[in-house]
Amino acid sequence: MFTEHVSVLAKEVAEWLDNLQEGGICVDCTLGGGGHSLEILKRYPKVEIIGFDRDEIALEIAKEKLRKFKDRVSFFHENFSDFAEILSLKGISKVEAVIADVGMSSFQLDNEERGFSFEKNGPLDMRMGLNEKSAYEVVNNYPLEKLANIIYVYGEERFSRRIAKVIGERRPLKTTFELRDAIISAIPVKLRNKWKKNVMRVFQAIRIEVNGELDNLNKMLDSSKKRLRSGGRIAVISFHSLEDRIVKRKFKEEEFIALTKKPVLPSEEEKRINPRAKSAKLRVAERA
Repeated sequence: MFTEHVSVLAKEVAEWLDNLQEGGICVDCTLGGGGHSLEILKRYPKVEIIGFDRDEIALEIAKEKLRKFKDRVSFFHENFSDFAEILSLKGISKVEAVIADVGMSSFQLDNEERGFSFEKNGPLDMRMGLNEKSAYEVVNNYPLEKLANIIYVYGEERFSRRIAKVIGERRPLKTTFELRDAIISAIPVKLRNKWKKNVMRVFQAIRIEVNGELDNLNKMLDSSKKRLRSGGRIAVISFHSLEDRIVKRKFKEEEFIALTKKPVLPSEEEKRINPRAKSAKLRVAERA
């Protein structure tokens, strides 16, 4: 039994892709639970979805959710950064839309065996799939200087060097709780009552490193420039500032025309129903 994943800003994404009224191909780079594709398939009956996810569990969940649209959906167990190559293999040169939700899925966060959450004790894994190194390798085998830099750059954590030092003293760390406790002990005593923010930033940094998330995002956006036809649209949902800055910068380049001058945020109702939506930001652009 998997945790039900609620796709963030699904209706808003579908509404912004009204260029799909006449049909065409939409690439869903991050199928996840299939919620965004479901909204698009229901709203635009002439659209075909080509969906990607590096997580096999996500693909199985999406296949089940979208089973009644099976003739209009193709599923690929691939990293979304490679979607251009898959399109080439299918003989597709241009598409009408690209969507990506680059956040975590509930079934990833809530499964303690995946090691993504500091609130559940599990192995130091954090792999989304289709990658070789795990959080264990990053935490225990990286030189401390490199580990500190990752925590500082990807987590924007000011106590990165103190945290890396404590991790080095406690190696090998094997579980998420061991990593969490090492981080907390590195925070100055007077600030430990707000330890969750520090831990979240460090876990984020290690997860980004494990999965090459920012490199993959950059590659996906570059591929979108090449594969979107003129007038085609791209919609990206990000969940932290590093991702959002990359998306915003790419959309400022001459090939894209930003349609959302400011990011679209979840409604108060959506945030109430799904607290994990609070940090979501949707940006939409059109290919010039």
